[in-house]
Amino acid sequence: MSNNHEEGHSRGTAQSGLRRLMLKLPALRQQLAVMASSSWPMSRELFEAYDEACIALDFFRRGEGNEALIEEYEATCAALEADIVRVTEEGWRPPV
Repeated sequence: MSNNHEEGHSRGTAQSGLRRLMLKLPALRQQLAVMASSSWPMSRELFEAYDEACIALDFFRRGEGNEALIEEYEATCAALEADIVRVTEEGWRPPV
């Protein structure tokens, strides 16, 4: 049963990350939607990682972390955004 729960949580986290990226990178919404609908496992992992990094950053900004943690997570979010931009600019296509 825990596998189904974990799978559902993972899917929800990926969807949340996708929504965050679509808000942050509106010019890439169409490409992000294509990535999300593909069977490429890396897209889901990228979306999940982005969501988790954003959640942590929000937590630390609310006073639960020091400046070093905030800077670290700002850099992490920016790096993930840059990875997504790079992948889409390289002409990402769904795997066949």
